[in-house]
Amino acid sequence: MAYTVSTWFFFFYFYCFLGWVWETCYVSVCQGKWVNRGFMHGPFLPIYGSGAIVVLWFTLPFRTKAVFVFFAGMFSATVLEYLTGAAMERIFHVRYWDYSDKPLNVNGHICASSSLAWGVFSVLLTMYGHSVIERGVLRMNTNLLEFIVLALTVYISVDMSASVREALDLKEILLSLEQNSAEFRHIQKHFEVLSAFYGSSIKEKSEAGLRKINSAIGTGKEMYGRIGASSRERFQEKLENKRKRKEYTGIRSLLRRNPCATSKMHKQAFDNFQEFIRNCK
Repeated sequence: MAYTVSTWFFFFYFYCFLGWVWETCYVSVCQGKWVNRGFMHGPFLPIYGSGAIVVLWFTLPFRTKAVFVFFAGMFSATVLEYLTGAAMERIFHVRYWDYSDKPLNVNGHICASSSLAWGVFSVLLTMYGHSVIERGVLRMNTNLLEFIVLALTVYISVDMSASVREALDLKEILLSLEQNSAEFRHIQKHFEVLSAFYGSSIKEKSEAGLRKINSAIGTGKEMYGRIGASSRERFQEKLENKRKRKEYTGIRSLLRRNPCATSKMHKQAFDNFQEFIRNCK
């Protein structure tokens, strides 16, 4: 039987929720504490919903052929996971999942064990689990189904917008930290060059010249420390101001929901920010 648009949307939201239940339970057990897992605030993980829909598109016409379902589901879901992970990292400069420590991974976005899990999931979904959900949804009153889909669409759209805003705020902070670090390195490099230049010719200078050199080096040190301190204070003040705002609270919540998140682009900045968060209990 052909599905309507509302039916597909319901399946998507349902599997987003089911994925959230699985991921939250798994991560909570691994962390030893409750973790509301996911990119969004609410109980939905779009990567699982998207994965389920893609798998169903490719495998439903062949739902009785287990081998085909396994490989078709594994391939389609793996491609989706890679594209989603790469796109999110490019947009937000943060990886919300990372398989870099897993064997046979590709750029940390996918790995062999994850792909095999998608294959098993595809067989369980297409050949067993989805049939039960399908019967229940197809028996549902059309008006009720459309109302549920509309309500969930509004809720998830609002939630996703807020979550994207938090991820962009985190990206802004990382870029700011990275810029400050670059400024420190630039100033330090100039100071080292100045010290090396004057130090190498120090024997050739008169005592008066030597006093000028030491004075210049001392001034350079003072300037470097002053500029560095000022820059650090400005950034600290910026973070403190953000902490008092809703956006900063959202960023902390986003990172708590994704305890394994990392940033390859701004590793040092990300680690520094994580340390700052831990010190702001």
